[in-house]
Amino acid sequence: MDGKKPKFIILLYHKIGNYTEKSKFPGLYVREADFDAQINYLKKKGFKFVSLSRLKTLYDCYYQEISTGETGKGGKPGAAAKASDGGQKYAAITFDDGSKSVYSKGFKVLKDNGVNATVFMVSGLIGGLNEWDIGNGEEIDEMLGLPELKEMREYGIEIGAHTRTHPHLTRVSPREAYNEMASSREDLEKLLGVNINFLAYPYGDYDESVKQLAKKAGFEGACTTKTGIVKKGADFFALRRVAVRHNTNLFKFKRKIFKVSHFY
Repeated sequence: MDGKKPKFIILLYHKIGNYTEKSKFPGLYVREADFDAQINYLKKKGFKFVSLSRLKTLYDCYYQEISTGETGKGGKPGAAAKASDGGQKYAAITFDDGSKSVYSKGFKVLKDNGVNATVFMVSGLIGGLNEWDIGNGEEIDEMLGLPELKEMREYGIEIGAHTRTHPHLTRVSPREAYNEMASSREDLEKLLGVNINFLAYPYGDYDESVKQLAKKAGFEGACTTKTGIVKKGADFFALRRVAVRHNTNLFKFKRKIFKVSHFY
């Protein structure tokens, strides 16, 4: 595709549906209709939807050539990689926390549009409630149960880890931070029988020490809440995303995508 660089954008969502007057954090919600419109806009703009594991494979293929083994002059991607990935635009939809609304309202939108996503699950609260949010004054929200996680996984949704209890990882001891990440990965792998490759830091809270602990825990990468796209030289343990909130109508969504595409 004329040797152009591929574009990788990761979108950040939490809950799908309408927030209520009791919601302390309405920004965590996105209406179903808005979610559907956003996906359709990206489809019309030529984006292909991928899981984070697939995104990393494509990224490595283009920038590191570990998959094709082909490298052009000066270490640049070989012809095969350029032909398959050059100029293509990829979007990875991610959901943090594991709200049941991702299944009850978001999953239908994903299936209707034929796209996949990555769901970061708080493993210690599967089938439970959003205890960390309730402690912060948010209203009660049900979490995804194991049957729902399995159904989404069978469809092609990737499951990622979001720690076991959703703590601020820089505010606990290194040992506790490691256990939160590693145990979450182990929990999900045991329950689902699949590899758990990616992590999302709760609250987007991380530092260099937490990044190293995430690597030690066996992840291939981790997502933050910082704004940006995945470009050459990206730190896969500090992946930037584009946050979508309740007030992100289609006009604002288009502006977000344009802004990160051209200025990040």
